[in-house]
Amino acid sequence: MDNGVASTKEEGFLSRMALNDNKAGMEGLDRDKINKIIMETSKGSKFYENELKRDQQVNQRITKMMLQKARITEQQLNKAQAQVRSLEKSRDLSRVIVHVDMDAFYAAVEMRDCPELKDKPMAVGSMSMLSTSNYHARKYGVRAAMPGFIAKKLCPSLVIVPLNFDKYRAVSNEIREIFADYDPNFQPMSLDEAYLDFTDHLEQRQHWPESTHTHHFRKKAEPSQEAVTEVRELSPVLFEDSPGSSPSPVGPEGVHAPAGDFEVFGTSVEEAVREMRFRIEQKTMLTASAGIAPNMMLAKVCSDKNKPNGQYRLPSTREAVMDFIQNLPVRKVCGIGKVSEKMLNALGISTCSHLGQQMALLSLLFSETAWHHFLEVSLGLGSTYIPRYCLHEERKSMSTERFFNNFN
Repeated sequence: MDNGVASTKEEGFLSRMALNDNKAGMEGLDRDKINKIIMETSKGSKFYENELKRDQQVNQRITKMMLQKARITEQQLNKAQAQVRSLEKSRDLSRVIVHVDMDAFYAAVEMRDCPELKDKPMAVGSMSMLSTSNYHARKYGVRAAMPGFIAKKLCPSLVIVPLNFDKYRAVSNEIREIFADYDPNFQPMSLDEAYLDFTDHLEQRQHWPESTHTHHFRKKAEPSQEAVTEVRELSPVLFEDSPGSSPSPVGPEGVHAPAGDFEVFGTSVEEAVREMRFRIEQKTMLTASAGIAPNMMLAKVCSDKNKPNGQYRLPSTREAVMDFIQNLPVRKVCGIGKVSEKMLNALGISTCSHLGQQMALLSLLFSETAWHHFLEVSLGLGSTYIPRYCLHEERKSMSTERFFNNFN
């Protein structure tokens, strides 16, 4: 009996320490091999001890939660149903929200500035903790929020470049200047991602002359005595088998110039977003991925669908939204991390549709705030209001990270 309990606890801890392959570029990896290396390398480190302590705390919460599970009342069932009806009435499909996420941003900046890194597995951070990795490194299971000493075991040839926030902020400011052309009140979430409301821009765009959405390609001159051959520069985040390494598709409204010197973008939202991503790449040599949806929650999920250097639009209809979230894993939703995921999994909840089926139970077991968030997720609802942002406003908060050495 004790061995069975111990085995269950060990499996739970393994799931916490295991590779999270939700990141783009980490599809089809040998999870068992990678997880074995992670566990063997971690044991005895402060990182391992910290994760073990946090896992024990989560297990205690789950045990308490399961004891409460049988206490659902008719009143709680009615409360959940009433909330669903109320939220349905508030559904707003009138806005066009875009989430933009730069591809492997810190790593891409470093590869751009040091081209010899482009074809090597590399990450940005330290032996204590990584902030991001390029797509070559992700093929080994190396990813953000992983201690560097574990990453080196997974990929001995990994090059780790120290963080340089002054450089990243400078590039981020260049990108934000482009964002402001589409939504002056865009909301940055970090140096490499932001939310924009394209609704007003799209209305205005219909009346603009073609010249306002015609943009030239950035060219790189190849030196030659007799002739100068011009070739387009590609973002360092892209490589031969990268999903975004082929030319960007042109929508029905987009027009390629015969000589390839410039491109005319259309007036649809897909064309407007593609234009924005084009301008970012031409200005910084870095690629961005984007999600287009009726609200911020869905736009964030959509931006990860066609990474790197891609975009995905979710139509603004209730039917499309509900179909989209039907089998969406809860971990894909912003605000549901590995702790919430583990607690939900203990209740048999792994997808957003499961959340909707267990709303009364969740109202009993989670805080009012968490329960309300789960309820909105189950209906594909999210904020359509983007808080006003000033391009040069003062910083109001500061994030922190915890680092771990590979020694006790």
